[in-house]
Amino acid sequence: MKHHLLLSALLLSALASLQAADSPKPNVVYLFADDLGWSDISAHPGGTIKTPNIDKLFKQGLELKNFMGWCVCSPTRAMLLTGRHPFRVGTGPETGGELEKAETTIAEGFKANGYRTGVFGKWHNGDDPDTPEYRVGFAEAFKSMPNKQVKGGLGANEHGFDEAWVYYGGGADYFTRRTVSGRGPVSWWHNREFRAEDKGYTEDFIVQHAMDFIRDNKEKPFFCYVPFHLVHAPLQAKESDLKDVDPKVTDETKRVYAAMVQALDKNVGAILAELDKNGLRDNTIVVFTSDNGATKDGSNLPFRGGKHSVYEGGTHLPTAIHWPNGKVAGGAWDGLCGALDMFPTLMAMADLKMPETRPLDGKNIWPALRDNTASPVESYYWSWHNEDAIRTADWRMHRFFDHNELYNIRTDIGETTDVAAANPEVVQSLVAKMNAWANSLGAALTHQPVPMKLDAKPGPEGEVLEVTVTVNDGTKPKDQLVVPIASVEGNQFATDYIEYDIAIAPESLRRGFFYSPFKGNDGKAITLNFKRGEGIDQFGREQSTAPEVQGKPGTWEHRVIGLCSSAPGSLPRHGLVFKGGKPGTYKVYLDNLRLRHADGSTTPIWMNGKDTRAKKIADTELFKAVQVRTVPVSEIRP
Repeated sequence: MKHHLLLSALLLSALASLQAADSPKPNVVYLFADDLGWSDISAHPGGTIKTPNIDKLFKQGLELKNFMGWCVCSPTRAMLLTGRHPFRVGTGPETGGELEKAETTIAEGFKANGYRTGVFGKWHNGDDPDTPEYRVGFAEAFKSMPNKQVKGGLGANEHGFDEAWVYYGGGADYFTRRTVSGRGPVSWWHNREFRAEDKGYTEDFIVQHAMDFIRDNKEKPFFCYVPFHLVHAPLQAKESDLKDVDPKVTDETKRVYAAMVQALDKNVGAILAELDKNGLRDNTIVVFTSDNGATKDGSNLPFRGGKHSVYEGGTHLPTAIHWPNGKVAGGAWDGLCGALDMFPTLMAMADLKMPETRPLDGKNIWPALRDNTASPVESYYWSWHNEDAIRTADWRMHRFFDHNELYNIRTDIGETTDVAAANPEVVQSLVAKMNAWANSLGAALTHQPVPMKLDAKPGPEGEVLEVTVTVNDGTKPKDQLVVPIASVEGNQFATDYIEYDIAIAPESLRRGFFYSPFKGNDGKAITLNFKRGEGIDQFGREQSTAPEVQGKPGTWEHRVIGLCSSAPGSLPRHGLVFKGGKPGTYKVYLDNLRLRHADGSTTPIWMNGKDTRAKKIADTELFKAVQVRTVPVSEIRP
């Protein structure tokens, strides 16, 4: 009898395995809102804008209560696509960056397993492709800037997408697909076909082409990535959507924002209806999420902060996942997870083989979702301008140059009470975790002293730069003059450092000046990269406090400072900043100004006279006798 039972069990097991092997692979539809806040949807307490389709998806599906992204869009998109931290792929902490071809994407993973892959919407992980048609549009848009060059990106198709209807920038006009300021060519593409003449509301194109893709591929498995443009600025709604807004909402900005959120909800409903119409809903994994928290126009309650903040409101995203055939339906899961984890998780849910990738930061959370167990994700890590932050299941800590903030997320999700002083052992543990993250990423943190291993001895030689400025009587410490000295093309990344040699003449004022990259033109608003709490050198000094050069006048000092806060992007201008407050003359020397990259290579910025980019600066009531020239290093004596 036992033998018969055993045989029956083996037969049933074999039959089940055969049926599983023959069952169709699940489709995946990834719905990705832009700048949608936690309480911008009525499924969450405090949400005042009606979103019935999204609410229904959250009710039918499994809500991921602790799903993390970045605080701006490009990094979160790269996290989804690669399963790797934005610093590893050159797309953070700010927006921008071109995703390398060498990175293996989620689309390539599905495609390698026989899926059709499509992307419909905002790419923002690289620039427009360089095609002859696009060059014509670019030249016309920038005809007043004839020296401006096309960067030329890879395009979405090069990252594993069979079908792509996309635009490549951020914050584009909804009706013309131009930038917010009206500058630049139209960015709207079907694969590598430049579609500048298409007219209509961008979101209508996105939804229609996504629905076409679903319908055209209903007989085969597909991965459909829909990065909506809604509800990103500019605030532009169709008249038909504005008519549906509650007439009690009278503020114009709130009306337009509500119309855009409701339009997003309708579009989600249309795509889900297309799945239903084609009998695909039960065997489709649907994910809905956002890329970051809302702007001031939306709602991130009950969280603190929003977009452009690494407090909870900037990175804690409304997210649900639904798959009836996989029994992912109803309820909530509070494990820590996020965009980093979606690549390995969705591949596992579909029972597909992971492709070869560079080392992943994301974890496969499917077993935990399936069995309602603890998350394998220990922490998420961010760096943003003058801080870095870490989130675990229990804590969120923010590290600034001069202090730490600690919040008990279990009891204080709004981050209202800093408990760092009462929990020194927790702070110490989390600092160690943050350092481990930063070291593994090679993060060149701007708000923390650089690792001393990067310290080096000064090595000025040949020509050095001499900058002389006289400070008049009556200036105050808040008064400052920026003297441009150099400019450089090319991008810098979150793993890059700036380094240089610096000295002063015996007759110079000893303190009250510092070097900083900056943006802006002479006579107009200038934004310094090294502000309070940023620009910390290897000796732990804030550059904005204008620290003295170590040693006697004529003695050279080498400085190294992380550039993470302004990456990815360019450092267009470089200068010395001189402060008022004490009359006298500065005479400052500089040499070997360069970027140091993660691989040890360097990019020169100012090495000798030919690199000088300085204009004559007229005398003012505050500063006078500005002179920029090169001198032999042999003239400089202690």
